[in-house]
Amino acid sequence: MSTDPGFPARHPSWTVLLLGLLVGLAFQGTRHLWEPDEGRYTNVAHEMVALGDWLVPRLDPERPHFTKPPMTYWAIAASFSVFGNNEWAARLPNSLAFALTALLVSGIARRLRLGNPLLAAGIWMTMWGPVMAANAVTTDTLLTLFETLAVSGFIASGILDSSATPRRFGLRLMWLGFGLAFLTKGPPGLLPLAAIVTFVAWRRRRYLLQLLDLPGLVLFAAIGLSWYVVLIWHSPDLLDYFLVHETVGRAATGEHNRNAGWLGWLVVYPPTFLVGSLPWVALAVATWKPRRRQGETLALDHDAQRLLWLWIGVPLTVFILAQSRLPLYVLPLFVPLALLLAAWLGAWAGHGRRAAVASVLALSVAIALKAAGARWHPDQDAYRLAAELREQVDLSEIDELVFVDIPAHYGLRHYTGLSVEEAETHPGAVAPEGYAPAEPLCHELATGERLLLIAPLKNARDVEAHIERCPGRVERAGALRRWVLLRRIPLAEAPA
Repeated sequence: MSTDPGFPARHPSWTVLLLGLLVGLAFQGTRHLWEPDEGRYTNVAHEMVALGDWLVPRLDPERPHFTKPPMTYWAIAASFSVFGNNEWAARLPNSLAFALTALLVSGIARRLRLGNPLLAAGIWMTMWGPVMAANAVTTDTLLTLFETLAVSGFIASGILDSSATPRRFGLRLMWLGFGLAFLTKGPPGLLPLAAIVTFVAWRRRRYLLQLLDLPGLVLFAAIGLSWYVVLIWHSPDLLDYFLVHETVGRAATGEHNRNAGWLGWLVVYPPTFLVGSLPWVALAVATWKPRRRQGETLALDHDAQRLLWLWIGVPLTVFILAQSRLPLYVLPLFVPLALLLAAWLGAWAGHGRRAAVASVLALSVAIALKAAGARWHPDQDAYRLAAELREQVDLSEIDELVFVDIPAHYGLRHYTGLSVEEAETHPGAVAPEGYAPAEPLCHELATGERLLLIAPLKNARDVEAHIERCPGRVERAGALRRWVLLRRIPLAEAPA
């Protein structure tokens, strides 16, 4: 994406925004929701809309869910309220966040005096990692937007350029971004702040105290902490949950079963960076020797390079040391990676039509990847599961779907309109999700609602034996995949 006169760069911001929306919105509504993450996030959003309670995220009306702050749920619920219950609406917040992040990348590149800010934005919006992440209903694309906004504010403050007086607007923009990031994912949203503080302590020590801009800190607290304060005020035990279970537990223990162990990070992060940075990292490697022979170097001053490498290195070090590791945790790090690739490829891309051709090809591949995803229907496809379920049971005669002793497939809520819950035959049968444990099965059966129980086929006899000690009557309604289906018989239908 060269600024060569032959490339449409007269209005670069509009060019970036429109291309970002093109990639971000393409095929967003054609792929069904996949379990578990997309089903869970959309289910919580549906509960918010249905109950009118936007303060407490819930897996079902009786079960609060606090594994994540509410920003992503709010965004999806707002989209559902305006555009209806469909996949396009579920992914719209990520589409917009993706496009706005591309715009911020272009702005950062301009402030860092990269000769080709359009190239940096183009690399970001066509790398496979950001493109595919924006097509998934998770927190990470929104988090990337807010973290990028925060670093953009720091750069706008002028501290990187050793301005005589830091620009207060930039610092307040930084704290605004970190407040939104904290409301999106909690403490991990502040990892770029650790990189900024490390850089300032190393290269701009006299500005350290000026980072603590009082109006900025108030803005951060009002946005990032207010939700936590309100909840803890009403339920003081949540303080221990947030600090111990959600922070220390994820960082220091393998209780969440997410690639723990000293070498677990090797399974997750190198493949994520390698595949996620395609096709541009392949282009950088392929053109490495010719550019080295010509004496090309990064088109960035040394301090800008240091900041970008710290932006990658400090969070990545934390992710490696932490015992909970998933590929999308490193999604925000693709922003500084895109800027470094743009700096390295800048001179090469400036020759003739290379940048335009490479960008068009990368754009086409990015959109094709999203189109291909829409044609793939794995077992995790919640729409497919709902269709299979309808073949077994008349869902018009069911009020709730209850998964017994196994994690629920919450995406069924989106495609059946039925409440989805978890129940257990004995405490600890279901891995805890959120804050409240699953309901005891006998409590569920005592409600008198028309339930369809979905239990492991291998444990069917044990579940049925447990049900005999509970109120109500249950009959087998069929089998599906590795589950047995048990239908609760209402009293009016039960034999005398």
